[in-house]
Amino acid sequence: MSTQTMEEAQTILSVSAGSGDINGLYNSIKLFPNILDHIDDTPFVDSPMHIAASAGHANFAIEIFSLKSSFGRKLNPDGLSPLHLALQNGHFETVKRVIKFDKELVRVKGRERLTLLHFAAKTGNVDMLVELLYVCPELILDLTVRDETALHIAVKNMKLSALKVLLGFLSRTSNKWLLKSKDEVGNTVLHTAVATSQPQMVKLLVKNDLANKNEKNLNGDTALDIAIRLQPVDAKTKIENILCGARASQSSSIARHRDHDFNFADFLKSREKIPEKFSKHIFQMNRNMSMEMRNIVLVVAALIATTTFQAVLSPPGGVGGRSDNYLLPNSTLINATLSSTNLIPFSNITHINATVLLLSDNPFKLIPIKDNYENGSSYGDNFICFYLPNTIAFLASVTAMIVTLPVQGFLPLHCYLFLLILSYGISFNFISPSYPHAMGFKLLSFIYAGVIYCLIIIKVLYNTLCVSHLQKKRVWMLHWLVMNSRDYSKNVRP
Repeated sequence: MSTQTMEEAQTILSVSAGSGDINGLYNSIKLFPNILDHIDDTPFVDSPMHIAASAGHANFAIEIFSLKSSFGRKLNPDGLSPLHLALQNGHFETVKRVIKFDKELVRVKGRERLTLLHFAAKTGNVDMLVELLYVCPELILDLTVRDETALHIAVKNMKLSALKVLLGFLSRTSNKWLLKSKDEVGNTVLHTAVATSQPQMVKLLVKNDLANKNEKNLNGDTALDIAIRLQPVDAKTKIENILCGARASQSSSIARHRDHDFNFADFLKSREKIPEKFSKHIFQMNRNMSMEMRNIVLVVAALIATTTFQAVLSPPGGVGGRSDNYLLPNSTLINATLSSTNLIPFSNITHINATVLLLSDNPFKLIPIKDNYENGSSYGDNFICFYLPNTIAFLASVTAMIVTLPVQGFLPLHCYLFLLILSYGISFNFISPSYPHAMGFKLLSFIYAGVIYCLIIIKVLYNTLCVSHLQKKRVWMLHWLVMNSRDYSKNVRP
């Protein structure tokens, strides 16, 4: 195949891509069958898909992507993918149609590691932001080479609507921690909003993330420090009022608080506290327990709980099949005659002789379980021998489920487990041979359930209300250290 033929095919292909002519695409392939491979061999090139996407020809872009999927991820000499060009030129429908065929295209990072979400935040296209987050929620985690999130980009470009969408996404997905993310100079989104003199954004950010209002950048400045140095205009006064109303502070007034400057080196040099030792064992247990192991624990615990609970529904020995030779204590046998009639005058009346068992008035002696009098033992004698280990096994299995299931996200299941323990204790009212037996097992179940969930409630309240910022930092650092390290002694050869 001559060079002239190849150049002719490339010309036809470029013209066809610019006009969206799919027939021209295949005409160029007829002239030079390896033309797409030849283009793909160049690392950075304006491929036909770049040309078509830039012009908004979605059909052509999809067609050539089907023939050569690598074109969707290829960057041109400007460091942009086909979808970056489409979004940059305002062809939003082209982007939406192409990503239907490969959702991973939204994760392609172009120049300066900009993704499509960064571009959408920069242009303030709310519909595109929503579409991209719907297709790939993980896009919110991507950073540029300047360590900027999509929120930083939206604030820098003064796109208030885009910021509202992103904040709404973070709030509904419990990811507000991303507002702590800092760029290359240590500025949070709040720092950036103050530096660009945007009172509305400052008010919105303070409302959504009051806890981080005193974060410092690499220069040691808080948001209020930056606001004070702004040029004296209306925006400066408004921003200062918003921050002061939120009780934001200057760096000089919080310098005495050690917890704001506490870093990982300080944590490693400090003495290990007793609560941290307990937390360390819990973190190690969570680290060593994989998701598969958690599932196994839950299945086994559920089977044990089901089996042990069934014992109170169907006591050993059953509830029927009693012989007349075995009477319950304080019961009486009497002979009686039963009459049956159809209530019609002059009809036949049937008389039946029967033996009726009259039991005592004590409800705890109404248990229809046959006592083993031949061996000199009764139901009451064997009750504790069976139901004490049965109760321990039941409570242990439920505890395993409580420990395995985190409280956050599984609160309804914890309520059901609590009610299950209570119903287990109440069931002894119906199967216990005596009042003390019933009250003993019922109180055991109630007290155990109360203690377990009181500990959980105390832990949640302590973490929420009582733990200082410094303590939270220490726990977070300990968690990271335990989850990312191992017992290295196993790797050392003797």
